[in-house]
Amino acid sequence: MDLQDFKYVIGATCNASALVWIVTSYSGDPTTRSALRRAYPNDELQKLGIHRVFLLGMLNGEASRKTHVTQDSIYDESLKFKDIVQGNFQEAYRNLTYKHLMGLRWAVNTCHHANYIMKMDDDIVVNLYDILNILQTRGTIENTLMGYVLNNMLPIREPANKWFVTQEEFALNVYPEFLSGWLYITSSKIAEKLVSYAQVYPKYFWIDDLFITGILRNDLKIGFQSIRKFYATDYRYLKCCIKGKEKRLKCEFAIGPNGGNAELQVEFKDFAQFCRTNCSPRTEEFSVNNTCIVAHEEPNWVKGRALIEPVRML
Repeated sequence: MDLQDFKYVIGATCNASALVWIVTSYSGDPTTRSALRRAYPNDELQKLGIHRVFLLGMLNGEASRKTHVTQDSIYDESLKFKDIVQGNFQEAYRNLTYKHLMGLRWAVNTCHHANYIMKMDDDIVVNLYDILNILQTRGTIENTLMGYVLNNMLPIREPANKWFVTQEEFALNVYPEFLSGWLYITSSKIAEKLVSYAQVYPKYFWIDDLFITGILRNDLKIGFQSIRKFYATDYRYLKCCIKGKEKRLKCEFAIGPNGGNAELQVEFKDFAQFCRTNCSPRTEEFSVNNTCIVAHEEPNWVKGRALIEPVRML
């Protein structure tokens, strides 16, 4: 995989001590970035020892016209917030691997003192306080990737499907185990191994989470730590958690999709901040799984956005 022509169009400095947070984001969607910034402003991130950057590609003329986002406006956004890392590749699903690797490489080269690297999609909701608690409890993750492990996933061979994969792209009938790209955590040491191996790997594969945390990781014999129980598979579980604030009940979930509503991150963070000191753990009887009734919807673990019908919540 040739990364020789890669260049940063916009770079950023790093002052993380605990964790560097790299967020894949579509250049033409400043609204979602704004919600994440309002939920976790830079002054609070500094207190937590976290540094966040958004990973962007370049918009072509048509995309810029549709979104009303220009390269000049992205430069302005970068000057204002100093949290943009942009590469010289076009925004496209099939370039997500470039974006993902760009983020890992930037974190490895720029954030030398950070203990952890956390990669996240921008349409995912996160409780950073719980993430830091999980890392404290779990201890070292030196030779592992931590996240939601997916196994026995099959390549889609239907040409009309958005995720169609040819035999030439991937010849086997089952994918290796990999992590959902919603959110995962690793160390700089492991990230450096993945980036270095990607540069000599003979083929490019465009499903980034599968390529990096599955194919490359499998070859390098890097292990997993599962934190599956902290992932909500439906945004409505997070809404149920927020309703639990009235009864001062904590949420067993720290990660989940925003359901197409970027403001859910702001609401969930406010809830999480309140519950740091004011809430009690839920008993099994009052767990979100037992008290929040939602219709089953198969989550899209490769990309957070999904169409979900509204249902009654208890």
